[in-house]
Amino acid sequence: MAPRKSIVCEATSGKKPDSAEKRARQAEKRRIRNKSRKSEIKTRMKKVFDALDELKKKTEAQADEILPVEKLIAEAYSAIDKAVQKGTLHRNTGAHRKSRLARRKKAVEIHHAWYTPQPVDA
Repeated sequence: MAPRKSIVCEATSGKKPDSAEKRARQAEKRRIRNKSRKSEIKTRMKKVFDALDELKKKTEAQADEILPVEKLIAEAYSAIDKAVQKGTLHRNTGAHRKSRLARRKKAVEIHHAWYTPQPVDA
């Protein structure tokens, strides 16, 4: 039988990786991701508001000219809903932003007489 070879083992310091450092890395990743989502929402909302302002300034605007704006609104709604689902925005904040978009669209429709609000019976 052959003699056994000796194995040299070196002991490590026994120190575990610092969980605070890992949490800091994770928080930074989340911050960047959340910032990106919020920026996307702001950009999409600004595009909708700009398109609605342009439409409101037109004197001879047709009712079908609001269709591209509705597509922009749908994209903004989608981005807001995703941010709420992922936890970037609070549910109420998302609802508030969607309401702002809808109110602004409704104001343009009323301005051009494409929509007439129903009188409220007291």
